[in-house]
Amino acid sequence: MQTLSQQSTYNTPPTVRSMTTYSVSKTTHVYAQALSHSNWGSATTNIVNLSLDLYLPENAPRNRPAMILIHGGGFSTGSKDDTNIVSMANYFTSRGWVCISINYRLISAYGTLSTAWGTYVLNNAALTPAERQQSYAMYPAARDAKAALRWLYANASTYGINTNYMTALGGSAGSFLANMLGITNVNDFRDETLTLVDTTLLSTNLNAGSTIHTVIDHWGGITHMTYLQTITGQSRFDANDPPISIVHGTLDADVPFSQAEALRDAYIATGASYEFNPLVGEGHSAWSATINGKSLSENAFQFIVTKQTLTVN
Repeated sequence: MQTLSQQSTYNTPPTVRSMTTYSVSKTTHVYAQALSHSNWGSATTNIVNLSLDLYLPENAPRNRPAMILIHGGGFSTGSKDDTNIVSMANYFTSRGWVCISINYRLISAYGTLSTAWGTYVLNNAALTPAERQQSYAMYPAARDAKAALRWLYANASTYGINTNYMTALGGSAGSFLANMLGITNVNDFRDETLTLVDTTLLSTNLNAGSTIHTVIDHWGGITHMTYLQTITGQSRFDANDPPISIVHGTLDADVPFSQAEALRDAYIATGASYEFNPLVGEGHSAWSATINGKSLSENAFQFIVTKQTLTVN
């Protein structure tokens, strides 16, 4: 489901470049604060700063599309400095996008859980110990990704962003989060009852928009939406979900190809727009793969400009 967005001040689609055109500047910002616990559910907490790298196209005209890029690492490792994510950020920023690459709380942070999410994961007998750790971490990671997206909305006027043209792109765990941003409800991972009072939520631009208009999924999955449906009894998929490009290796041993098929099938069931790109014979994290002769960056570019009807020069 798409979330409610704030009205952009621009009345025409952005113009982007087909080739590298703009110099890229990068600055680091704290987008929110959050709690780290001594263990899952512990009352012993510390406040941590959540950071992102902002990539700006120097001297590009205002009225820019924007993109949030999210690293992988199984919710246990990785950072905003991921080589492949940085490469994607530079590719799109040099063509006119404003991009952010984000850090989010990993397993080691033992982030705050919602009561319902924590209870569901604890009682899910099908999970291995490692899967249970990942499943816990998926909640604070999603909360942080939504906070980063709201930061982008809250600062749109400063950076010349047209908020009618927002994309989420990730890899592996980062694509689980990108998919979550596109499909879940506005209040998901924002308004749930938590295991304790978390005053850091006041730092997360709670009233800013959070709509995503296209999703680029690289070997991600649908676990966030599966858990939410089980917990609340309501599917998060509907016909208004943003167009998604699903890219996944058929021999992926880390995130099974069946996750891509399940995501595709959910889109088919609702009639939402999708593109399905099986990477035949490829395994996990196949960043060097091609699709019909195009690199993954080129394929994502073509998908976004087509679905968002951007002007390309």
